[in-house]
Amino acid sequence: MNVPPPPDRGGPTPPGSQQPPPYPGHQGPSGAHTGAQDPGPGPEPVERLYPLAAWRSRAYARGIDLLLVALPALLLALVLSLAWVGVQAVGAGDTAGIGERYPIFLSVTFFLLYTGYETLALSRWQQTLGKRRVGLRIAPQAGTGSLGAPPLAALTARAALLALPFLLFFLLFTVGWFWWLLVAVTALLTGGMAAWNRPNRQGLHDRIAGTVVLDVGVAGPPHPTPHPFPPQG
Repeated sequence: MNVPPPPDRGGPTPPGSQQPPPYPGHQGPSGAHTGAQDPGPGPEPVERLYPLAAWRSRAYARGIDLLLVALPALLLALVLSLAWVGVQAVGAGDTAGIGERYPIFLSVTFFLLYTGYETLALSRWQQTLGKRRVGLRIAPQAGTGSLGAPPLAALTARAALLALPFLLFFLLFTVGWFWWLLVAVTALLTGGMAAWNRPNRQGLHDRIAGTVVLDVGVAGPPHPTPHPFPPQG
């Protein structure tokens, strides 16, 4: 008569028998973990540095953003002008003045829409749709080539300065040459200054906000190195 072997009570294993392998992370009798161990700490992630964006890339991205904002601004300004004329017709019985009101509504609407659009996009993603299409991102100048989120107040001031020439253009559309010259100088300092400014390629809006525009499509050195982003006095 064959007698079944007694159950294992934790004693020594008979010769020739095999035990199943322990589960990963299983704790043995001595309190030590057996089997697969948790990997030790790996190398720390290295922050990438990126070069400054070229002026042509910035101009291309700016053109895309201006078109994206211009279309809804034109429609909204038209709606506001028609509403104004309608209120005027009901109150005074006169429907004249839409040609004079439309440039004013357009300038204010474009200024507010563009300032809000750029502030929201840069505060959340550090890039607008135009910059995303080209592969550019806004970063603090103090980051010396690394990415980061500038303060919200700085981004708002930056966006307002960029939209200021368009506000002045439509508001001063019918005035003399001096005001046209003012519009041209404002546009040159905000948008065009980045073409010749060195070493940081900053427009007036960048100088005030303390920002630079980086080309994130081109990865720079994978370790901190001296970078030509000196602080501005």
